Amino acid sequence: MSRKALLTCVCFLTIVATAFAEKITLKPSWKVGETKSYALEHYTDTAKTSSSDVAINVLEKTSSKYKISCTYTNEQDFTGMEEMAKAMIGQETYEKIKRFIPIYTTSLNGKILSVDNFNEYRKILDTPQDTSNSFSGKLNGLMALLLKSMTAPNEKSFMDMNMQEILAMHKYFGKEYDTKMDKRGTTNITLCTTVLENVKSSTKVSKEKGKITFVTTAKLPEKECLNAMTAWMKKYTTGIAKEMGVSPDDPKIKEKVDMAVKEFKEQKITAESKETAVFDAKTGWMISYESVQSLSSTEGNKSETLIVKAK
Repeated sequence: MSRKALLTCVCFLTIVATAFAEKITLKPSWKVGETKSYALEHYTDTAKTSSSDVAINVLEKTSSKYKISCTYTNEQDFTGMEEMAKAMIGQETYEKIKRFIPIYTTSLNGKILSVDNFNEYRKILDTPQDTSNSFSGKLNGLMALLLKSMTAPNEKSFMDMNMQEILAMHKYFGKEYDTKMDKRGTTNITLCTTVLENVKSSTKVSKEKGKITFVTTAKLPEKECLNAMTAWMKKYTTGIAKEMGVSPDDPKIKEKVDMAVKEFKEQKITAESKETAVFDAKTGWMISYESVQSLSSTEGNKSETLIVKAK
């Protein structure tokens, strides 16, 4: 085949492929008073660690936004951490946190704009406790300090920690995708407290039988993973140091970070994630979601899985 004929063939195939490509922008089409319920499951490796249900309620719709609440119920913990949390913060405060119903606002395109009652959540955690010089007072003071270091300081952190399923639902709204072209972007790979930020990702989208499916993958090879783990470790220890009133430049803090980075190097860690989200093309309600976040190293493999299914 001549060069001219080859170019003509390539151009023709490109035109055909483009003709069958479809531009997709997922948007919600919800009504006030509408409710959607989901079953949630969390796994560490292959062991189920928790499960619950969540009901998404459309409270209000205006010309520019939605107001939505999400109510978590039937929560079960299989790790024993629930009892530890009760002991740390007290039964009353724990129950208030469990009963808290987040209310958030989105644009008409589904982009989350705010957690409207976040300050009410913070007030629960600011409940006065005995911090006198007695043994119990000192212990409560220590627990209060620990709790403060573990809880969300802002709306974004609150959603990352407490509303993973809601973030998953709204992540794909309002963005244009092409069924014949992967969309490049960034995502976070998260296991427990480890958060590797702004990892390059690729999203494939397909539409079939009234459903839109998004598959997003991300991988971090050893060298890039080491850099990301180091950045996370520095940020994490700096935050803890500040909460405890210690300078982030304290030699002991630096020593801890250096020791951790040395271990990261020896473990030859790599990281990856894959998430699959399926939506109803007409209504924009999520049908199912599965996210698998994993780390591999010389010490073995670790993973965390979140599964969401419409009821």
